Amino acid sequence: MSTYQHPNNDPHLMGVQNSMEYNAAGEPALRVIANLNGWGIQVSNGDVDGVSYIEKFGRQSDITNSTLCTLWDGTGLYDYLDTATVVSVSSDKGDDAPGGDGAHDVEIQGLDAEYNLVLETVNLGETSTTEFLRVFRVRVRHSGSHGTNWGNISITGGGKTLAMIDGGPNNGPGIGQTFMCVYTVPAGKTAYLTQWAVSSGKQNADTLATFVVRPHDNGSWNTKDVVEIQANNYIKDYKVPLKFEEKTDIEVRAYSDNGSSAASTFNLILIDNV
Repeated sequence: MSTYQHPNNDPHLMGVQNSMEYNAAGEPALRVIANLNGWGIQVSNGDVDGVSYIEKFGRQSDITNSTLCTLWDGTGLYDYLDTATVVSVSSDKGDDAPGGDGAHDVEIQGLDAEYNLVLETVNLGETSTTEFLRVFRVRVRHSGSHGTNWGNISITGGGKTLAMIDGGPNNGPGIGQTFMCVYTVPAGKTAYLTQWAVSSGKQNADTLATFVVRPHDNGSWNTKDVVEIQANNYIKDYKVPLKFEEKTDIEVRAYSDNGSSAASTFNLILIDNV
């Protein structure tokens, strides 16, 4: 870029022209000098109009030999709803109930029939009033003396298990929210993948993880990135973020040649469509 000396020393510019670059024709060119962490804090705080973010994370504790599965709290590949439906919340422990020592209610986050963001808090043992087409996160909102869920909580609808919150080992406290690497881009938004991380927990077991998406306009799953690891972790920052249109289903899948566990996290910046 050629250097251009701005001819106007207008005091009303308050020196802003000195922090800009200009091409040979004297046209200003944007130079980003802001602290990215500061911008990230603004996005997290909801201070940037039209911009939001989500971090998704999940784990699969038992990847059986050469069987592809989604990294979520259930087993096998995640099974999506075809039509929106009300969902039911249940637990395999009596402690999880309104007024009990475990979880009293959960907040269900997802999308409605038009792919718009919706959330509803539902008591244990009850059914939502909202119809969900997608469920991508559930968390315990209120609980008794245990401080979180005590049993395995299931969110079901349309004959499918849509989400689970694991209970604790050895009859202890649970994990309080879903661990599911599953997400769908809401209507009216475009998602940009900025980071993907994967870890594997077993020696002598190669784990292959794939980042897959299903665009709404064709219904076919496409692999966008892949990594093979063994008792290690992998983190990729995308210098040029991957772009996903509204209503695109996103998930992380994995399989192992000798049985293993795997976990993953991915970060998306969401931009409102014009």
